[in-house]
Amino acid sequence: MVQVDAFWAYAIGAGCALAGAEQLRLATGDTIRQRAVRAGRLTAVLLFMGLLFTPMGMWLAIRFPGWETMYTAQELPPWGLALFSAGITASTALGYLCVHRLLRDDRVWAASLQLLGAYVGVFIVLLHGWDGSGLHRFLAPAPQPSFSSEPTPGAHELMTWLRSSIASSLLLMALVFLPALLWLNAWAHTGDVRDRSAPWAPGVRLPGLRGVRRMVVIILGPCLVLAVAAHLAVTECGVLFGGLLWSAAAGLTLHPRGPLAGHCRRIVLPSVHGPRCADALSPPPAPVATAAPRAATRP
Repeated sequence: MVQVDAFWAYAIGAGCALAGAEQLRLATGDTIRQRAVRAGRLTAVLLFMGLLFTPMGMWLAIRFPGWETMYTAQELPPWGLALFSAGITASTALGYLCVHRLLRDDRVWAASLQLLGAYVGVFIVLLHGWDGSGLHRFLAPAPQPSFSSEPTPGAHELMTWLRSSIASSLLLMALVFLPALLWLNAWAHTGDVRDRSAPWAPGVRLPGLRGVRRMVVIILGPCLVLAVAAHLAVTECGVLFGGLLWSAAAGLTLHPRGPLAGHCRRIVLPSVHGPRCADALSPPPAPVATAAPRAATRP
């Protein structure tokens, strides 16, 4: 969906930049190396988006234009498709560059918030939309006279969507796209730390796939819970009061000194905030000079 893809593209760019935080830290003080880290990861994520994300989105926009626009339009003109493609590229690059800059300034939690906030936005658009009918629009295989604003869909609505060509198309795309996205982030997270950046620790490799898996748990955990809470709060308590309640809950959850912030710091920079990797990714200690033993002299 066009409304979702803008947030998702930003999140993918931000996630790739977060995954390269270790390489950026090891390049501290080396401007040329920092630029190489930025250029390498940015090129990789833009190539990934250009080869997979954008073509898939364009195909959905042409094949199912109503669904792709959450039924705000029945078809997309050529200039609309061009803007969609350009917007995906711009949003991805913006997410990457913002997070890269925050990491350079050692603002790890602020950089993590770019990813978490973008995924909260993805889920809010999917669940609530702009009028409470986001999930019903997502599950509608065809235009409806009116969309329900009930918090949860019915069984018949869900089964109808699962039997639709939209659901089968998304499933086939997910089988290709999601493993590729996980691999991209695992590669960006691990990178060349063992082979080039930390030659003094030849047997240690950053937990690339494990770190990505932990971040996925946060995305599908706290981020999804915050989106569901926002949907229910606004639906049941109104925009003003529900928004205030949700803002208070989100502020507590995303507090810079809270457990979620600490956990994200350990995932993004395990060599700094994770004691298990600290020794392996620190420069080797300088050798201690010892005095040579004196040769024994005969009396």
